[in-house]
Amino acid sequence: MKVTIEESNFKLETKLKELEQVVDEEIIQVHNEVKAVGEGINLVKKEMNKKIEAWEQNLVGCPQRNTYLRQFEAVVRNWREEDKATSLIAALRGEALELLRTIPEASPNYVTLISALERRYKDAHLQHVYQTQLKSRRPRFEETLQQYEADISRMVNLARLTVPAEVIKQLSVSSFIEGLRDPEIGQLDRLARHKSISEALAHALEIEAVKEASRVVSGSR
Repeated sequence: MKVTIEESNFKLETKLKELEQVVDEEIIQVHNEVKAVGEGINLVKKEMNKKIEAWEQNLVGCPQRNTYLRQFEAVVRNWREEDKATSLIAALRGEALELLRTIPEASPNYVTLISALERRYKDAHLQHVYQTQLKSRRPRFEETLQQYEADISRMVNLARLTVPAEVIKQLSVSSFIEGLRDPEIGQLDRLARHKSISEALAHALEIEAVKEASRVVSGSR
């Protein structure tokens, strides 16, 4: 019986050591994964800080500020609000840094900072202007359908409409079709019930090509 108990104790100790080793390995793996995630976040923050710094060094008054601000917002979307604000404040340079003086709060939050940057650099105050222009936009003289479609898409984007994405798509389509110079192309495009402006453009180009081919054939007779 004594030998059996000793053997059992030995086996138990062996299993405990094996379990302890497994736990240690799991802890090390988790630690490495957490470390890797942290390094990845820091790398992203550094890259975004460089982009924000580029606003002040290279893009003063340039429309590309819109793009950089949206990129920053996309990257930090899942960060904590404190980390967002801290990272943004640390990256500000030049006149953008002066924005902090215009914010009355002792510890400005991320939303406040973004709003201040939008007021200073973005065209948020022009949203209603773009919305009005969108309603009256018509193809210019010698403007191609592709150029016209690109400008419609640009104005829809600048209008920053606070409606569902599907509604914005339909608005883009209807704005494109309503402005077409050729009523026949507009009517056929409208009847097709396109779901995107790119589909409406492709259909309009097809109709335009067919009509042009018909005119060439008629003229050669």
